Amino acid sequence: MVEREVAYRMFAREFNDSRFHLYSSSPSDQDIYSPNFLISPTGVKVNRVLIVGVVTEVDRLSEQKGSERDLWRARISDPTGAFTIYAGSYQSEASVFLSTIQVPSYVMVLGKVRSYEPGDGSVFVSLRPEEMNYVDESIRDRWIVDTAEITLNRLDEFDKFFSGDTGEGKLMDRIRTSGVPDSSAGGMCLSLDYYRNDAEYYDSLRDDVRKALCSIRKSVGTTEDIDYEAEVQSIAEELDDGNGFEYIAFINKAISMNIPEKLADSKLKILLSKGHLYEPRAGIFKVIH
Repeated sequence: MVEREVAYRMFAREFNDSRFHLYSSSPSDQDIYSPNFLISPTGVKVNRVLIVGVVTEVDRLSEQKGSERDLWRARISDPTGAFTIYAGSYQSEASVFLSTIQVPSYVMVLGKVRSYEPGDGSVFVSLRPEEMNYVDESIRDRWIVDTAEITLNRLDEFDKFFSGDTGEGKLMDRIRTSGVPDSSAGGMCLSLDYYRNDAEYYDSLRDDVRKALCSIRKSVGTTEDIDYEAEVQSIAEELDDGNGFEYIAFINKAISMNIPEKLADSKLKILLSKGHLYEPRAGIFKVIH
């Protein structure tokens, strides 16, 4: 029996920045049971990922239903970006799930990493789902908190390295000298050697994690602020007839209700970050029920 690899939690920003594909054996010796891995910018050696987010797009890429060429593509958004998933005839349960799913919806996906290199130097990463289930907003929020904690712990190790690195000697020796534990040193060495990212890059990742946490933080302020957010939510629900609503129509409605344009715009962005709304295309918004 082949042991399943651990499923890691990872935000879409870090997953989509991952380009380093590591094979468990040489490409010529690959078989369907050989695990392949992505090395992420924070040094995670990942074969399987557990994500929770909002399904914002679902497309059927083949009309040959029931054949091996029957293929579905979906995008699952979290506060830092969006994962792309593909499900074909070998993932029949996931394909059926995607064929009937309501967009938008909160979902949990357990999937294997895949990468595609078209030959021009670019790398496209995606997930092949093993399990897909509906979840609610509270599960999504819990996933964000857990994923943020794990990611920040990894980023703390990189902070140790950049703050203590002298730039002299072998990379692995420099990592260990900076106080990074052996459990993290190997992945960090692979990441730094391949990606060559600087401290500024990891600071930007940290900023994205903080924004993700802020997206679920309850509003703290005056009763007036809370009421404005509720008013904006109410406007969005009123304007959305099932086909979404235009930004300009939203602003005009808010102004007619004596809500300043800048305030209405900021509250709209808060609702987007919380996952109460999404933007299927520029200037068009839909309510997530």
